[in-house]
Formats: sequence, structure tokens, C-alpha cells
Amino acid sequence: MLRSGIIEVSMNECILKVENLQKSYDSTNSHSIFNKRKKFKAVNDISFGVNRGEIVGLIGESGCGKTTVGKIITNLIVADNGNVIFEGKDIAKLSKKDLKPIRSKIQMIFQDPSSALNPQMKINRILKEALFSINITNKEEQENIIEKYISKVGLTKSYLSRYPHELSGGQKQRICILLALLTNPSFIVADEVVSALDLSVQAQILNLLKSLQEELNLSMLFISHNLSIVYYMSNRIIVMYMGEIVESGDCEEIYNNCKHPYTKLLLSSVLSLEDDSSIEEEPNEENNVKENNNVCVFFDRCPHKMPICSEKKPENIVINDRHTIKCHFGGEI
Repeated sequence: MLRSGIIEVSMNECILKVENLQKSYDSTNSHSIFNKRKKFKAVNDISFGVNRGEIVGLIGESGCGKTTVGKIITNLIVADNGNVIFEGKDIAKLSKKDLKPIRSKIQMIFQDPSSALNPQMKINRILKEALFSINITNKEEQENIIEKYISKVGLTKSYLSRYPHELSGGQKQRICILLALLTNPSFIVADEVVSALDLSVQAQILNLLKSLQEELNLSMLFISHNLSIVYYMSNRIIVMYMGEIVESGDCEEIYNNCKHPYTKLLLSSVLSLEDDSSIEEEPNEENNVKENNNVCVFFDRCPHKMPICSEKKPENIVINDRHTIKCHFGGEI
């Protein structure tokens, strides 16, 4: 997929910073009532930043923890440890009163638009209730805001009188994008926003998001399992595997000069058009539970593994000022 319309952004203003983020869950694989509950590390000590006006792509297979990261950023779930700093404020340390305006500035677009829309409400009511929740109660003001944004997502006012089931998948996702825009956010978490849509509609939604991001100067964390889509959408790419960031860098660096064995597998699956067939098996909770602080998370699947990989966890290595990798061999494989 060819890249176009990618906006160059300043690296000086970081709108969102994630520091040493951790989130664990009790493992469902602990069958015996006599066994101590094991922890499944969904997110394991990750850090990254997003600059104002930048789209950062977060990619990984199902179960890697990328959606958990998005939900922590949008305050849908609470991290065990770490900080999420938005516009200089640590979200976890804010009171409910101080957090409310922050929530309106950070919005999430979900994977399944059908589950995000109340099937018993017409679209107009769904949108007005969203505005009511942020204390915009004047009907005329509500209608003006809705009218302003509905054209931006490529729909007409006639859709407001319809129920969700009367819309196509692409139209529903446009409404979900509209819902996210109603609060005038500065940061969007887009979680697998086209994976539930037909291929013919995916490009339309992706181009809409890029257009809106440019017009409204939005910052975005774009979450996907599809490397070609992430490459098309993003300024930078972060690669996650089993709760950890294994590689990150500018899109061109990652796509044309990736260093980590896992990223190479992701890329080979895109280039071969075999839909991840080159990846032997997906990570799962059972494998994750077995991991410890002295093992590379990719050890079991790495075609280049050496004894040190099972004895010591690799540290981040800076390839250049636009590219980092977590691998003992620093990409020299």
C-alpha cells in the first residue's frame, strides 16, 4: 500500500507520554484450586511518546497487549504501574473532577462499530446523549455541533433519523468516528478500526481518518495487526510482542530496514501475501505466563535464538536516532 499525505511533525512537543506501563491479569490457565494464581502480563514495562499532530502505529498479533495499552490511555482500565502523561498531566494522579475535561480530549474509536452504537436509539439521539454527557445540553448547540461534524465524516443529515441496523458497516464506523470528534479531542486511539469492514470500505475509512487528522491537527495512536495498513497511516511504528515493545522507529526505517526477527516475520507475511502464514504460531496466555524477567519474550519462536536469549532479557539498543530494537544481537542477524 502506497503512503501519501503523511504530515511531517515536530518532535519537540510530546502530547502523550507512556512511562513504564504495566498491566497483569490472573491467568485462566491455572486450573488447580491448589495452585497459586499466575499472572498474565498483558503489558510489561513499556514506554513511548506521541508528538502533537503525529500518528503512531502500534502493531502486533492478537494477544500482544496493544488494545490494553489503548484502554489504559483512554482510562477505560487502570494500569498496575506506570504513568500516562497527557499534555503534562499524569492521568492516574488526577481527581475525578480534574480528569473529566481530560477524558473529552482523549477519545477511542473501537473495532466493532455495531457494538459501540445502541441498537434501540436513532443516530441523532445517540449523538445528543454523547454531547449531554459533556454538559452540552442546549438543543440548538447540540444540533449545530452535530451538523458541523456529520459532513466531515462524509454523511448527510438524513442518516440522523436512522437506527444503527439501517446503516452499513462503513456508515456505522463513520458515526463512531463522529462520536469521537464531538468532544473536540486532541488525541484519538483508533483500535483496529477497519478490521471488521469489507476491503472495499477499508480504504475509504483510512483516508477519512488521515484527512481528519490533518484538518483537525489530531494526534493518534493507530492500533492494528496489519503492518501494511500501519505503514500507510503512520509517521512512526511501534512493534509489540507478548506485552513488550520489541522494535520502534520511523515508518520507512521499520518497513525497509527492520531489525528484530519478529518484525521481519510480520513483514514477510505482508510481502508474501500469505496472511501471517510465515509465523509459526501466535502468542498466547500460556506462553506468556511462562515468561520471566530473564528470558527474551520471542525466544520460543525466534529462528536465530542463542543460549543468551534464554538466560538474559535483552535491553533496548539504539540503531540510530530514529530506530530502537530490543534484541541481544542489535539487529545484526
